[in-house]
Amino acid sequence: MHARNLDSLVSELYAALASGGEETLLALLHPAFVGHFAQGMPAGAGRADGAQAARDHWWAIGAAYSARPIVEDVVPCVDGRLLVLGHYRGQRRSDGRALDAAFTHLWTASDGRLTELRQLTDTALW
Repeated sequence: MHARNLDSLVSELYAALASGGEETLLALLHPAFVGHFAQGMPAGAGRADGAQAARDHWWAIGAAYSARPIVEDVVPCVDGRLLVLGHYRGQRRSDGRALDAAFTHLWTASDGRLTELRQLTDTALW
């Protein structure tokens, strides 16, 4: 995998999630990826250790919701991480209920792959 900046890696990951691109998703994640998904999520909550575990968390969310992250602001951090602010927008698959919940994603990368995500969202709105 050629070297890409963190902003590019994150954009590619969001696109892979939107399209269901599992192969691309797994290629973007470091094998030792750690995902911290907001406690209280109705699907996919908690810690995911490893790229496959993170994929399973995202796919659990995708099974329950047709939603995508709408990026509103991208803030490079002094320590090299990337803070992404936005809203999840979509609907719950079971009943079509609208979803509009703010999120923050704090991303870390190393060796051209994403290594960590810390996700916060208003889980009550889910």
